[in-house]
Amino acid sequence: MNLDRIKAIYTELEQYEIKLDPDPVSRGPRYLQGLIATCRNHLNMVSRVLLEVHQEKQHLARDIRAREVAFQVSFDVLLANDERIRRLPNIEDRKSTAKVFLRDEIQGIENLKSEIQDLEFVEKAVRHRHRELSATMGEIKLQKSLIATEISTGAMYGDERETGERQYADRHGPGGISVDTLDEEELSKIFDSEPAGPEVAEPPVAPAAPPVVVQAPAPEAAAAAPASTATVNASAPTEEDVASFLGTPDTTGSVTDNFDDVFANL
Repeated sequence: MNLDRIKAIYTELEQYEIKLDPDPVSRGPRYLQGLIATCRNHLNMVSRVLLEVHQEKQHLARDIRAREVAFQVSFDVLLANDERIRRLPNIEDRKSTAKVFLRDEIQGIENLKSEIQDLEFVEKAVRHRHRELSATMGEIKLQKSLIATEISTGAMYGDERETGERQYADRHGPGGISVDTLDEEELSKIFDSEPAGPEVAEPPVAPAAPPVVVQAPAPEAAAAAPASTATVNASAPTEEDVASFLGTPDTTGSVTDNFDDVFANL
């Protein structure tokens, strides 16, 4: 991965930004749906760049290991077989001289290490953008849950935040008195100072009807009533009584009156 590709990756990462609306309720669910899709697409693109960086690092690490092994073999061969190095009295001088002879291999290894270091910086930038987009996705889900909570609690679409004037009116009574600092005496003064409304005439109340008193019969009369009834029922009329009432002959044969006289007067 060359320097031009690294610059292109940084330029591409700058495009993967999402700005959240401070009032998503007024936009509706479709706005959040599109925002979630955009954030998911950005995460996919960042993941693709991250995979590219990992793949490049893997190739460079493999090349470095191969070159380091080749350098070590060449270094040992020089120390063992090169007469120019073996004539030196000190071992440190021999190693330094062998490294001078293998300076091209050392330079190639260092170039690969520099590329890996550059890829590590790019990887940090890509991971930072990935974490940022993941946090943005969480904030979008939080806004969605807040909208659902607002709808479930019965609130309507719109800004439900209280302004300064509304808060002042809610927390202060007449005359700018704070509701939190009122005591019983101040409340009684406020209620006494309020003008009384017009008196409403009460409808006339009808006089109550006198209670009906039912007098129970005296115990003596109540006791005597069944006795008299029994007496009347017990004395049945005789034939003489019926004959004297109708004027017909009684049992003795006497005639008191005639029915013809009775019908003649009708």
